Amino acid sequence: LIAQQRYVCRKMHYVRAVNALIFRIAPLLLTGLLALAGCVPALGQTTPETARVARVIDADTYEVISDARRLRVRLTGADAPEVGQPFGAQATDSVRALLPVGQRVTRVRGGSELFGRTLGRVWLLDGRRLDSMLVGRGWAWSYAGTAYGAGPWQAQQVAALGARRGLWRCADRWPPVPPHVWRTLSARNRLRYRGGCAW
Repeated sequence: LIAQQRYVCRKMHYVRAVNALIFRIAPLLLTGLLALAGCVPALGQTTPETARVARVIDADTYEVISDARRLRVRLTGADAPEVGQPFGAQATDSVRALLPVGQRVTRVRGGSELFGRTLGRVWLLDGRRLDSMLVGRGWAWSYAGTAYGAGPWQAQQVAALGARRGLWRCADRWPPVPPHVWRTLSARNRLRYRGGCAW
């Protein structure tokens, strides 16, 4: 009886995992097929669009209004600490100062991700690219796919580290933790990092 219950539990777990995967991937596959058929713009669209900032969620994720649609945009090229992470609030505040609600920006779509966010690049009206600014000011890691410290802004990250700007302020004593590592830490380990470097 116990073996049978374990088998049923494993099977249910497998079914749930497959269903979750289908619901996450199906919209992306459908969009890709429609793009191939010419029904919607391709995911890698590079046409600049003007948008207005509706909300800064964290330092690398924003809500913008473009063509009367509200979109959640995740920056490519940079990965910033999350709001609950050390330096996350400071990084977010620095972006809020640059992108007040209603601010016009230029954005270029770069596809979408499993969390429903549109990937893209964002420029301020004066031509400065936001992900480059974040890395250069020390509020984000240069990021390419899954490689931290790689990507287009390596030189800016090295300069920010050398000048101890932003999250690199105490890097010699308390190295900052990238968001993908932060999400895997236990509550106890997160507490250790919280007290490391006073701002």
